[in-house]
Amino acid sequence: MTANAAKMLAAAILGLAAPATTRAGNPVELTNDQLDRVVAGGATVTSIADSQAAGVFTLSRTTGNALVVAGDSPIPQQPAFATNAGAAEGTAVAVGTNLGVRGAAAPSSGTSVTTAGAAQGNMVINSAFNHTTQGAGGVTFQAGWTFVYGAWVGL
Repeated sequence: MTANAAKMLAAAILGLAAPATTRAGNPVELTNDQLDRVVAGGATVTSIADSQAAGVFTLSRTTGNALVVAGDSPIPQQPAFATNAGAAEGTAVAVGTNLGVRGAAAPSSGTSVTTAGAAQGNMVINSAFNHTTQGAGGVTFQAGWTFVYGAWVGL
């Protein structure tokens, strides 16, 4: 199991255990003023990267980052109309080689990078890119990114 897979498993276990350990108390009726400040929508982005390598000599490395920002609403009483944007990127590299050792099992390397996102608004831009390169000597490199932007135009 790779280090990233172990981290993702630990996060999933914590995510499943969290609802059982948190208590919000009894439901409370919100006032009109409080309801006006409830924000629905926004931007969401995710980045998942994994790599594997097998052979006499192996290297694997992954990175992933995500950022979400929100602007001001053109209508102060409607914060859900705020401009929002997000970006996620992920990279993975894996090297699996036998270095010329005879009789060793066949080397392998592989990567997986997935980025995704969504934004709210009546004008939405969603741009994504993902590319894998197979190099000499059992090198596999993959990079991906997603950018999302959402705005409410004409309000």
